[in-house]
Amino acid sequence: MKSTLLKSPIAFAQLSQAPQMEVVNGMLTAVRFADKAIESQRAHKLAICDTSAFQRVSIKGSQAANYLQQLGVTLPETANQWQLTDERLVMRLGNSEFLIEDQTQNVKPAVSELSSAKGVHKVSRNDAAFILTGNDIHPLFAEICEIDLVAELATENHLVMTVIAGVSATLLSQTLNGERIYRLWCDGTYGPYLWKTLLNIIEQAGGGAVGLHHFYPKI
Repeated sequence: MKSTLLKSPIAFAQLSQAPQMEVVNGMLTAVRFADKAIESQRAHKLAICDTSAFQRVSIKGSQAANYLQQLGVTLPETANQWQLTDERLVMRLGNSEFLIEDQTQNVKPAVSELSSAKGVHKVSRNDAAFILTGNDIHPLFAEICEIDLVAELATENHLVMTVIAGVSATLLSQTLNGERIYRLWCDGTYGPYLWKTLLNIIEQAGGGAVGLHHFYPKI
């Protein structure tokens, strides 16, 4: 029996950009919006990228931390922190709640293999997820959020849960391939609205959309 091919929760909002699409983790995903030179220019100025295809899951409960440690998952020490180990991103949203995302298809055990146990509750996630980057990120954040996100995320391995353009979101900042990027997650149903809202501001600033292969060429 063939598995159902999923579409990114952002796919409909991306139709007007006519991106190059490929299947990533069973999800049809925009991997290129323009040639490499143009995407590099956009990423330097201001850009948005859809990373919804990464597999992720929420693990919560009184024994969540012990359960994950027994599986060899490296955890952040306190709430509102994140840890990236061997292409696995672990976000500690509370003392006993974790959002885990695999940024490659080779992490073991895969998030799909994590399960519920006594004192542990597994919750599937259907987030819309983005990368935001570029030299003009400060004005963008000032327009879409009431708090100073650049300052809030300056502390290493810190994450923020806030409201972006009216949508509840989780954000963090990291260095990827030598570039300072900002990761954003929100409920998948709000993804198309947030993509269109952010892209409109980004294009007005002279930037644009880039595909997943700009940041992850081997996926």
